[in-house]
Amino acid sequence: MTLENCNHMPEIVKKLSSPHIWARVFDDKSFTSDFEEIILPQYLRTCRWFAGKSSTIKHVRIQTTLPLAVDTRVFYILILEAQFKESFSQEYVLPLSFIQQPNEVEALESKAICRLVTDKTDGFIYDALHVPAFRELIFEYIIKKKIVQSGTGTLKFEKAESFTVKSTKKTDSQVLKAEQSNTAIIYNNQYFFKWFRRVFPETNPDLEISRYLNQNHFNHTAQYLGDISWNRQHNPPVSFGLLQQKLPNEGDAWTWMLDQVNRFFIQLDKDPKASFDYKAKEKLFEPIKPKSLAPQVIELASPRWIESIVLLGKRTAQMHLALARDHSQTDFKPVPFNPDYSVWLKNKVSNLFDQRIGLLEKNINRLRGLAKEYGKIFWDRRNEVLEEILGFDESKLCSMRTRVHGDYHLGQVLIQDMDFFILDFEGEPESTIRDRKIKQSPLKDVAGMLRSFHYAIYATLFDESKKWTRTQSDRFEIAERFYQLICGLYMHGFINTAIKGGLDIGYKPEIKYLLRYHLLEKAVYELGYELNSRPDWAIIPLRGIMKIIGH
Repeated sequence: MTLENCNHMPEIVKKLSSPHIWARVFDDKSFTSDFEEIILPQYLRTCRWFAGKSSTIKHVRIQTTLPLAVDTRVFYILILEAQFKESFSQEYVLPLSFIQQPNEVEALESKAICRLVTDKTDGFIYDALHVPAFRELIFEYIIKKKIVQSGTGTLKFEKAESFTVKSTKKTDSQVLKAEQSNTAIIYNNQYFFKWFRRVFPETNPDLEISRYLNQNHFNHTAQYLGDISWNRQHNPPVSFGLLQQKLPNEGDAWTWMLDQVNRFFIQLDKDPKASFDYKAKEKLFEPIKPKSLAPQVIELASPRWIESIVLLGKRTAQMHLALARDHSQTDFKPVPFNPDYSVWLKNKVSNLFDQRIGLLEKNINRLRGLAKEYGKIFWDRRNEVLEEILGFDESKLCSMRTRVHGDYHLGQVLIQDMDFFILDFEGEPESTIRDRKIKQSPLKDVAGMLRSFHYAIYATLFDESKKWTRTQSDRFEIAERFYQLICGLYMHGFINTAIKGGLDIGYKPEIKYLLRYHLLEKAVYELGYELNSRPDWAIIPLRGIMKIIGH
């Protein structure tokens, strides 16, 4: 048997031959060793969903091999453990298929993982999600609610009771090209399937929350239709995939917001003498009623856009009302703040802070202009910021903690007919699976959205294709006033809906305290990404931090 990587890897020759070698290929220790040590490390680095690109792979091990035999065909679902030299590991799930005729596969030879040759067989090993037969199989098995014995447990294909399909004989499927941390498949242009790439030793929060929100009649998310999990005795299920209704949409709220902000600044830029004279009496992040706005402000921002921002706040509150509704489910029952939560939060945020401060020290000379100035101020006041982080005091708080989205921003929201639909409940990519499930204040998600507004404004101002007539200083001053307006309108929609619905987020001082804390946490989190990837954009989280610490 010969195994060769499709990227010109030297051949590896083995003394083993059989016409049916694929059916028990992972019984061959020599093959498995070469696949782990040579093929998988190279292949993973080419995958957009692989989250370990910035780290050095020490080795990859096949932790579990789950065969899925259908008629004469065998697929494998591998659970891989990637261990890194930086002393951490991640687990991924990779389905495999063997194809002798590449024209059966959309991706063709150039997308194969490797070539497998025996004296009677010559073909390619593929990620099975690129093989139509495998995609059709998982859809069919969900519809039929199949339970398949595999490995030391069972592969369970679950279907929502409300989901009915007359036949799976004419199933059309395609893998979306915009692959990120997961792989998405569209079935019959009606259903959206998400294959989770990173796996965890318990239920994925995206699946868990999506199913729960549907049970609690939150209609502004995709409808849960089914899922795939690997189940073993005395262990939580491991989530492999989630099937949902495909939402018709006009794009995500990030693109929509960029368009709106761009339109606003273009209007202002047309008349160098024009000014945005919005100066709210309220402080930053306090609710602003649309009817309190001056006519010229409404005209410049547009009445429809103002209504939409308020509506987004309302939909956010409705999501949290649904997440807090069913007190019979322990995983979702609201709980009070307590010392254990305070210790967890302070440890989490202070560790994040220390990491970002280290990055800032290494990268401060890469920053320019205001970004460098703000970076130095932040560095000088780092002890003051750390004291605020460590000063979190649960004894001041009387509100309740609930499950939250955890990674809430404009990119997680779809728009259809000027309404909003919330998706993707996996939580922060850097957090452990258990940390993502910790119950927190709904204001954590509110802070995430407010920071997203800040990004949308400055992403527009940093667009080098735009030839602005105003100075940067003028643009930044207008941007901060505009940001205050957006935040105030959003907070009006959120707080009104939350309070009327009975969501316990505390009184005004508590709301202010929690919002300030989570805004600081989010801005510090963002700083790491920008310092690593886009130093010129570090000014965005740094301005956010300056605002919060009162500079």
